[in-house]
Amino acid sequence: MRKIEILAPAGSYESLKAAVTASCDAVYIGGDLFGARAYANNLNEDTMMEAIDYAHIHDKALYLTVNTLLKEEELKSKLYSYIAKYYEHGLDAAIVQDLGVMHFLHRNFPELELHASTQMTLTMAEGANILKEYGVTRLVTSRELSLQEIKNIRENTDLEIESFVHGALCYCYSGQCLMSSIIGGRSGNRGRCAQPCRMPYDLYYEKKKLTSGKDSYLLSPKDMCTLSIIPELVDAGIDSFKIEGRMKRPEYTALASHLYRKYVDLYQKLGRKEYISYMEKHSDEFVRDEKDLMDLYNRGNFTKGYYVSHNGKDMMSLTRPNHNGVLVGEVVNVKGNNAGILLSEDVHAQDLLEIRKSLTNLKAKDSYEYTLKDSAKKGTTIRTNFFAKTPVFVGQEVYRIKNQELLDAIRKEYIDTERREAIEGTFLAKHGQPMQLTFQYSDRNGMHSITVYGDEPMEAQKQSATSEQITKQLNKMNTTAFYLKELAIELDEQLFIPNGLLNELRREAVEALTEKILASYKRATPEIMETVTKTYEKSYKSDKAMRICVHPEDVKLLDTVLAFPEIEAIYLNADDVSKNTMIATAKKVKEQGIQFYMVLPAIFRRDIREQFESYVTEELLEALDGIVIKNLEEYAFLKEKNIVGDEKNRELEIIIDSNLYTLNEESKVFWREQGISRFTSSLELNYKELLELDLTDSDMVVYGHTTLMVSAQCLRNSTIGCIKHKGKNDLKENDNPYYEMKDGKQKNFYVRKHCRYCYNTIYNGSALYLLNQWDEIRKLKPRRVRLDFTIENADEVKAILSNCIALSERHATTKQINVVDKAYTKGHYNRGIE
Repeated sequence: MRKIEILAPAGSYESLKAAVTASCDAVYIGGDLFGARAYANNLNEDTMMEAIDYAHIHDKALYLTVNTLLKEEELKSKLYSYIAKYYEHGLDAAIVQDLGVMHFLHRNFPELELHASTQMTLTMAEGANILKEYGVTRLVTSRELSLQEIKNIRENTDLEIESFVHGALCYCYSGQCLMSSIIGGRSGNRGRCAQPCRMPYDLYYEKKKLTSGKDSYLLSPKDMCTLSIIPELVDAGIDSFKIEGRMKRPEYTALASHLYRKYVDLYQKLGRKEYISYMEKHSDEFVRDEKDLMDLYNRGNFTKGYYVSHNGKDMMSLTRPNHNGVLVGEVVNVKGNNAGILLSEDVHAQDLLEIRKSLTNLKAKDSYEYTLKDSAKKGTTIRTNFFAKTPVFVGQEVYRIKNQELLDAIRKEYIDTERREAIEGTFLAKHGQPMQLTFQYSDRNGMHSITVYGDEPMEAQKQSATSEQITKQLNKMNTTAFYLKELAIELDEQLFIPNGLLNELRREAVEALTEKILASYKRATPEIMETVTKTYEKSYKSDKAMRICVHPEDVKLLDTVLAFPEIEAIYLNADDVSKNTMIATAKKVKEQGIQFYMVLPAIFRRDIREQFESYVTEELLEALDGIVIKNLEEYAFLKEKNIVGDEKNRELEIIIDSNLYTLNEESKVFWREQGISRFTSSLELNYKELLELDLTDSDMVVYGHTTLMVSAQCLRNSTIGCIKHKGKNDLKENDNPYYEMKDGKQKNFYVRKHCRYCYNTIYNGSALYLLNQWDEIRKLKPRRVRLDFTIENADEVKAILSNCIALSERHATTKQINVVDKAYTKGHYNRGIE
């Protein structure tokens, strides 16, 4: 039978122990560097060593999160020493996002298994398979994939598949979000996400407001719970059921681990037919289990996630971005400052209840929380006083925010109780021979057997040793990780064995067994390898003008751009452009002596790939000078068509876009090994950090509304409905594909819907503008400077291009160029990210 791993989050050492006790198979946890949860109670070096040992003694695996992007200096000076001690100690695997980190770790620690993080935005097996030769043994799928897409991955790779089954969902594809980074300086790619997706926003189209006050948390998905579709998840081929929640309390980790282990084991034991029958007979038990999970944490109830829905309003928690609690009653009468609450659920002493503000009664605009003194049963009415400044009204719903009885029960069973492993023992005591005690323990590394020896037993003068006495003493293991499941005793008659000698022998045996188990995981640390470098053509020439490329979002600005012959290249998105239009545009551009590149979509899932099978024809390829790619799946697609790689049959230049993140030179080495040597510099590095890199092989974006999010959700769909299903209140839309979104401070963002592939892009409302830093940019020596145009009109494009060309041709200085009348930002150029 295939073993399904239950993978638990451990934001602290206490959470790790709770997960182990609750029968998880593995934990993922962060150390004090490079983890995607910088604000969790991450472990220091000593505690991490202890955690690795604790996991291994209990036959569990520990995966270290190294799933952030590393800057050049960090990778060169810190990464090896950080990983080496854990590698030597037996670390089971490292979870990685940065392709440079992956490349470095595999070179230096070839025996260390690497897991490709969900931050890599892997959506197909073809992209993940590229990573196998670099030590990757597992891919963590994007949360946005359907069950069918998971099945397709299973059919096309022998890598292990790890997928999230419970916990929070991000609005953006993981690894593609710059929102927290750009607007607040806390980068999700560095583990410091400030969760701007949990803030309120309003949506507009052509200045018409589309949102109501109550549905303002537009970017806040519900939490996922997939207990009800476990058979489908198992049958899809998922090997590891991953629970989100390193920022949550140990009780959450414990119960989620226990319940997913419970129902996965039931399904695998019973099979589909008997499992369905069991669930029908035990439906009350299942409802209670799921409600317990909701009591611990949920946002707006649960969703089954993208496994069963591509997107939709029912997946969103539009009215509340934090813990929703469980509905337990309703206010049925109010007398003065005292309210009566009719209970629909049992409540317990010390539960935290919230009389929730009403979304329909404008008088009930505030919520009121209080802690319950006494328990009460479903169907009874309880009373509570409230403050006059927070009035309560009949009809307000009452939610339980904290279930104290549940928390106490979980703590007693999984946190205050230490897990102990079964071992077998043999005790031998013979006249004239040293006593000996053998312990045996079996785990994934095999059978561990040790034998320790004691003194020769003395002749009994009065009371002889008995099997009962020996069993009692050797079973005193409550302070250890073990218990004796079986004990065989060979004991001669008339022997005297003091209890102290038995205790000493037991302690020595436990210590020896522990050491042997842990030793089976230890490794020797290899010496650090020198940084890999490859020679390649330097494309920057200081005696020439700075080369300029322009990336318009679509064709509407093309004629404006073509009026500037100084441009070297134009990049055009393929998302919303037909194949024939792309070919015609390429020919038109090249007739002007300008190079033309096609930009592939931000996400390249199975259905998009299938459409591109007919899109990418010989005629199209002949029209192009190059292609800009945004993910590993697109690289795999081009490699299969022999457009890139060792067997390429044409000279098309392939450029890595900025969202494939080359913050360090090691990541470029990986791509050069794939046959690609053109990049786009990171938007999250400051000037000093960019100076540490060689940008002669890279485009550098110096103007544009930065992409902050790419989402499988659709803001139009979750507010007024899908454009494909128009109703009587639907918008009368023109050809403008952009919506405007505003936060509570009226900062604006632009949202573009891509109906062809059903996803949204959210752009920063303030454009990146680095033309005033031109002298410094010259020192960086980028291969090209890039201008991205999205919502700009023709006059704005002309003004920005004129300034850029004047600077490039040295016809003007930064003090002489025209001032752009537009809100702009320098992004991270000055401040950078932590």
